[in-house]
Amino acid sequence: MTFRRLKRKTLHRARVFTLDTETWRGPDGRTFERQTIVHPGAVAIVPFDEDGRILMIRQFRPAVERFLLEIPAGTREAGESPLLCAKRELAEETGFAAESWRKLGAVYTAPGFCNEKILLYKAWDLYPKHAEQDEDEHITPVALTPAQVKQAVRKGKICDAKTLSALLQLQWL
Repeated sequence: MTFRRLKRKTLHRARVFTLDTETWRGPDGRTFERQTIVHPGAVAIVPFDEDGRILMIRQFRPAVERFLLEIPAGTREAGESPLLCAKRELAEETGFAAESWRKLGAVYTAPGFCNEKILLYKAWDLYPKHAEQDEDEHITPVALTPAQVKQAVRKGKICDAKTLSALLQLQWL
């Protein structure tokens, strides 16, 4: 089964992504159009402190009009490696850096209309490191035990895809 993109046109450029319209030819020879949010990629980190707690963040998300409890994460800058981005985001969002890192896997956030791929990491051996938060971020770090995290998932207090995916990856590694 071969799909071939015939044409791509950018409809809108935003700060972090573009909105493109694309014409595709399917394996049956018919053509169809799709609109795609083209994203540079992102990272998300599950950081563990010296007591085995997971350092999460509470952040206001305008798109869903509420605060979410999630793991630190962020968008890659042009030319930035995923690990370097993860180290930058961990410091910006939690005030910590990590000596030890392990890649957990990756997740596509919404592949029906967006190509954003988030690389997931585990970080430990934390030490304080100050970095300025982005001007639009209003973040509070929250340290939770694994049992508290499981309870928050069960109660629906943790409900974003990257956090749930990373927590699932942790169980299998």
